Amino acid sequence: RFWIQTQFISAELMDDQLWLLLESLERKIVSQQLNLVRTHITLGSFQGAADYFNYNISIEEQMLTIALVELSGVQLQEDGSAVPRDQPFEAMAALFVALYALNLLSG
Repeated sequence: RFWIQTQFISAELMDDQLWLLLESLERKIVSQQLNLVRTHITLGSFQGAADYFNYNISIEEQMLTIALVELSGVQLQEDGSAVPRDQPFEAMAALFVALYALNLLSG
C-alpha cells in the first residue's frame, strides 16, 4: 500500500477578512476575486498581470478586493506584481478556499 501524507492548512481568516468576504458576496464579486487569486497569486506564483481588474467592477469593489488580498499577506503593486509578506501561502490558501466555497454556494 502507498500512504499519501497530506498537510492540513491551519490558517484561519481574520474577522476583517470575513466582513470583506460578506461584502463581496453582497456585491456579487466573489467570482472575480476568485479568478484574481487563482490566476495571479496562488501557489507561490506572485507574478501578477499588469491589470488585475480587467473585470467589470467599480473602484470601491477594487479597493475591497485589494484589502482582502493584502490582509492575506500579499501586497499588490502598481506595476502588476504581487509581493508576498511573511510567508503568506497559508493565508492565501485559506482565502482561496473561502472564495471557492462562496463562489460554489452562490453560483
